[in-house]
Amino acid sequence: MKQFVFLIDTGNETSEHKIHATGMTDALKRVQDLKNHLDDDNKSGLKIKFKGIIYENAF
Repeated sequence: MKQFVFLIDTGNETSEHKIHATGMTDALKRVQDLKNHLDDDNKSGLKIKFKGIIYENAF
């Protein structure tokens, strides 16, 4: 399993979210669900940026 790291800027603050997923498509689906949830709370536009991947058990 991999961790996909996304930066989410709400306008007031930028936070880093790590999403456990098997692949990029799964990660994008999960971050879209997170964005929809955050859009309900925050009426201003959100900016999402992909930061990178953390591979687990890479040794």
